[in-house]
Amino acid sequence: MRQLYTIFCTLAVISLSSCTPQFQGEMEEALTQLENTYYISPHGDDSNNGNSPEDAWKSIEKLNSIDLAPGSVVLFEGGEEFPGTIILDHKDANNPSKPIEITTYAQGKAMIRAGNGYGLNAYNTGGVLIDNLIFQGNGMYTNSDSGIQFYNDLDGDVKLEKVEITNCEVFGFRNFGIVIGGYNGNSGYKNVLIENNKIHDILDVGISSYGFFSASKRGYAHSNINVRNCEVYNIPGYDKPKHSGNGVVLSDVQNSIIEYTTVYNCGIGNTNCGGPVGIWYWDSDQVTIQHCEAYNISSGTGCDGGGFDLDGGVTNGTMQYNYSHDNDGAGFMAGQFNGARPMKNIIIRYNISQNDAATNGGSVYLFNGGSSNTMSDIIIHNNTFYIAEQNTNTSAAAVKFNTWEPINNNVQIMNNILYTSGEADLIILPSGYAAEFKGNLYFAEDNYKIQYQGINYSSLADFRSTGNEVENGIDSGHQGDPFLLRPGKGDVIGFGNTLTSLEAYKLKTGSPAINAGIELPVDKGVIDFFGNSLVQIQSEDIGAYTSFQTGKTVATR
Repeated sequence: MRQLYTIFCTLAVISLSSCTPQFQGEMEEALTQLENTYYISPHGDDSNNGNSPEDAWKSIEKLNSIDLAPGSVVLFEGGEEFPGTIILDHKDANNPSKPIEITTYAQGKAMIRAGNGYGLNAYNTGGVLIDNLIFQGNGMYTNSDSGIQFYNDLDGDVKLEKVEITNCEVFGFRNFGIVIGGYNGNSGYKNVLIENNKIHDILDVGISSYGFFSASKRGYAHSNINVRNCEVYNIPGYDKPKHSGNGVVLSDVQNSIIEYTTVYNCGIGNTNCGGPVGIWYWDSDQVTIQHCEAYNISSGTGCDGGGFDLDGGVTNGTMQYNYSHDNDGAGFMAGQFNGARPMKNIIIRYNISQNDAATNGGSVYLFNGGSSNTMSDIIIHNNTFYIAEQNTNTSAAAVKFNTWEPINNNVQIMNNILYTSGEADLIILPSGYAAEFKGNLYFAEDNYKIQYQGINYSSLADFRSTGNEVENGIDSGHQGDPFLLRPGKGDVIGFGNTLTSLEAYKLKTGSPAINAGIELPVDKGVIDFFGNSLVQIQSEDIGAYTSFQTGKTVATR
């Protein structure tokens, strides 16, 4: 390589001695990059040097036999197939400032045919970019591993940095499509991006993170995991000791966002409770789910099968601008399991639930399996909940609290539209539980029933006797048709389309929800479900759609 450098200087009519240190450094770096670029083609030969398409290697086995220095680039020929598992360990990569890249060259995506093993298995290493590849297992009922796994069990609460998995397709695996794991104290990963991926036909979980779980530990295994613009579907689940069939479930993570992601057709093979759910977090802090769609999530022969969830141990969690519809379980859940860290500071706002809770739960569903003081500060505002008569869920409701352990520490439900059809209830809240209802709009086409602390109420006026829907001595809340556009007829939006294109649940002219909400005692955010700005709003509307702003009028269809 140094001979090539000298030749380059000579050809450039520059003596070696006259090459500046900076130029020498740049040349050294360029030549090192050339040495650390590896091409792999089915037409190659493992005895080649691998540094060009003409001298490509042939196999994944050859790649696995070398240590990939930081900054290395691995290029699989597009449109071709490569059997085996890409294996990375602590001797590979491990420099976030100079990540290695594994991707495709030429036309099309290269396919890693993993058979019954992993597609890519990275152990105790970070600084890895994976892009524009297909990972195929032998089939979710035959394969025994996961598509792409990163796993860290180093001593000392080490967080390996920088993992990006982008523009990939993963299918035909048993356990996970993509999984970020840690299992030694708080060792795990930070600065992880999972973006523009298609994950399907995975038996257990589409996309996941996990760490060493302990209700008494401080801190989290992972930080800054972002899942964005992914499509996850056909995750059926199976008969296992725990729930299965989840779309995206992240745990043991701090500072994380799941957004612009669509999950559907999951959970049909599940046999247990505690899941499955389309998109959810548990045991996590400062997390957000936004601009996502979840539908056709089944409970199988177990329970749940909901759209979205912030579960046991979540703190400072937000679900906003999401569309949940036609799921067996709840549209939006917040709940605590026994043994989890305390849950607090949960916000559920500007979401739409349509015809969820077919077998269990409600449009929004709260549950507590821990003690009464481990779940607090739950704020639910400006959502639109539409729930029609359910054939198998005889206790469906727009707002439902599960009968388990009491929930009564600052639960506020404000400025929501609760719309029921058939026998579904507006509210089910058991005796011993408590929440504040203010500024909501209640409409029942057939069965106006509120069950509050074990007592039934058949009108809003009667419900006010509980102290709810009264704000500073003045009646709040409304009873009547909200004049929604196409209630119950919202379509599938589908991956790649924006949720703001939903042609349902806007307010028609004359809606009693317009300018009828209470002034919120919390930060309301900056936009509604449909992307309308809330910054200049002088008075509050009820529901997920904001009707009035400068230059905008309400829906007329």
